[in-house]
Amino acid sequence: MLSWKDYYVQEQVRQDRLEEARQQRLVRMLSRNLRDERRQAWYQLLEKVGYRLVQWGDALLRRVADRSLAS
Repeated sequence: MLSWKDYYVQEQVRQDRLEEARQQRLVRMLSRNLRDERRQAWYQLLEKVGYRLVQWGDALLRRVADRSLAS
């Protein structure tokens, strides 16, 4: 049979472990969210750059077509 002191210490250790596990889960969740936000920001940036490249290429093709029609 455990004395009340031993039981108290054992319960404190258990509570500390539960709190540690809860904090680790929270850290993992927050770091996952941060990674997802960064990935989303990169995708948005690439989408904007790709859109600009398509516009630039379209304008370039139009200039080339206009020159070839003019000559």
